[in-house]
Amino acid sequence: MKQILPLCVEGIGVDSALRGVTATLTPGRLIGVVGPNGAGKTTLLRCLVGDLKPTVGVVTLGARPVRLIAPSERARQLTYLPQVTPISFPFTLGELVGLGAATPEAMALALGCMELEGLVSRSLLSLSGGERQRAALARALAQATPILVLDEPLAHLDPRYQSRLLEFCVGHCHQGGMVVLALHDLRLAKHWCEWVLLLNDGELCAEGPPRDVLTERSLQDIFGVTQAFVG
Repeated sequence: MKQILPLCVEGIGVDSALRGVTATLTPGRLIGVVGPNGAGKTTLLRCLVGDLKPTVGVVTLGARPVRLIAPSERARQLTYLPQVTPISFPFTLGELVGLGAATPEAMALALGCMELEGLVSRSLLSLSGGERQRAALARALAQATPILVLDEPLAHLDPRYQSRLLEFCVGHCHQGGMVVLALHDLRLAKHWCEWVLLLNDGELCAEGPPRDVLTERSLQDIFGVTQAFVG
């Protein structure tokens, strides 16, 4: 994988959803974005990929504002998977995953990661909710971009597929890529992520290794749980 540039978040705000968030997201890390409902996680992820323009501040990839990078070039650098991917057309699973796949090999790797090889000829409309989620994930992974930004990708997945996705993400980071994912499961954040951003009420409360962020005090003050909850 070619060398990629850091994503820099410089004092961004979006109305009341985010306020003064500053952080540098570096390649080679699996980065978790955690916080209670309404903390601003999705808003932050949308700003990272240029889908949403901050009211104040800027997000840059290297030295360039993300929103000023041409969409075609941005699509070669970043893949964004929102929480919900509407499916209204009777594509087959293989057709969906093939849309935007970097290479046939990347598509095969993504299908294998989500164990979907046997479902490629199935209509998306005939799949269960969990199978559709795995299909959407496979489509995102098949694009093989250096930076993956995934919003709640573990929702609706059985533990087996959660583990397979996280293993894929770790491998991607070890090859020099970057993965940023919002997640609610603090135990997964603690055990899999190398770096964590903790949001609450639109503000970045802490960032760093999980052991330094998911402390007894932050867990109690922000989530209302004890350290025992995260194991």
